Amino acid sequence: MADDTKSEEQWEGIAPAANETEAALVAGFLQSRGIPARVVDRSFHQTPTENDDLSPIEVAVPAARSDEARAELAKREQAFAKDPGTPSDLQTDEGPREVPPDGEGGPGDVG
Repeated sequence: MADDTKSEEQWEGIAPAANETEAALVAGFLQSRGIPARVVDRSFHQTPTENDDLSPIEVAVPAARSDEARAELAKREQAFAKDPGTPSDLQTDEGPREVPPDGEGGPGDVG
């Protein structure tokens, strides 16, 4: 019998998240940059727990792309720090975009 076992690609956790929603947003950002990413949830939803890990949810990427992913996240943070916008701004991957006061031009609008 031939050995068809392939070595599984190693994934590395690069960004802890407070919850699954935050992790999904970060993973989606990385995926939009062409970097494979997935949410890893090791949380246990009953108490008490002996797990001392306070951030059991994280975003993982292939280990070979971890430096690239960290660099993309750092650029994203720098862009936000440079111009966090105002409460009436919509934060997009391209940076802040003002939301018109009449409610038109929502996130689904192209323009």
